Amino acid sequence: MNPLNLTTIILAAILGIGLGLWFTSRRMAKKSITRLGEEEFATQMRKGQLIDLRNPADFEKGHINGARNIPAATLMRSHGKLRKDLPVYLYDAKGKNMTMVNYLTSKGITQLYYLEGGLENWTGSLKTKKK
Repeated sequence: MNPLNLTTIILAAILGIGLGLWFTSRRMAKKSITRLGEEEFATQMRKGQLIDLRNPADFEKGHINGARNIPAATLMRSHGKLRKDLPVYLYDAKGKNMTMVNYLTSKGITQLYYLEGGLENWTGSLKTKKK
């Protein structure tokens, strides 16, 4: 067999496996989380841990009252700050941080709720840091 053909076959197999893993992780994320509209999110978020995944500067400009600011990158290093026995209500700017869902699920946090559309679509009041 030609070495070039063998290399092509190996690269195609690696690409296929990578795509398969990516699709599987996306499907798992969708199964592990419940996306909530604003009204439902607002009525339920007080039952658990409310986490703002945005950076601290954006958090200070305005956040949902009662939220803790744990940026996504920080949360991956310090997921132990979350209680596994309480639901976790997450939001970010646009409602698209599904990588965090997969990660938290892998760490045993199974009650995950995400604000559909993120804070960008939130019409409720926001708390800002006093200067």
